[in-house]
Amino acid sequence: MTSSSVIEKIYTDGACSGNPGPGGWGTVIYFADGSVHELGGREAQTTNNRMEMQAAIAALQFVAESGQTQSLTLYTDSEYVKKGITEWIHGWKRKGWKTSTGKPVINQDLWQQIDQLNRRSVTWQYVRGHAGNVGNERADAIARAYSLGATPPLQQQPSSLSH
Repeated sequence: MTSSSVIEKIYTDGACSGNPGPGGWGTVIYFADGSVHELGGREAQTTNNRMEMQAAIAALQFVAESGQTQSLTLYTDSEYVKKGITEWIHGWKRKGWKTSTGKPVINQDLWQQIDQLNRRSVTWQYVRGHAGNVGNERADAIARAYSLGATPPLQQQPSSLSH
């Protein structure tokens, strides 16, 4: 694997115009050589949490398709996503996808996708949103644009790395 294809860190974010309402997600992937690859998308009717999760799913899919085994950090400004995948999911799975109160886990479909794609090589890190972090701000801008119906210009790696 060349340095241009080694992923060092990823920022993810979701946005919703109304909650529920039109939503968007953004993912910014940083490589060891300083290059960047951006992903994003939209849904007509969704929630902010689902968009936060969709951004993480896209990031994890990209990592899986890259074949990378080196460790990397995935940054999210969603405590829901970070705590969900690093803390709560273990109990949910043990209880047959039920919460501590016995209710079905909300967004179970997306949690199962994240769980299936998650790797030991991924360190989940919370980053405070809207605090000037360049990666988080860019992921937020992509997500917001998609949630508002726009298609922002995305930085893309050559086709050998993109999917």
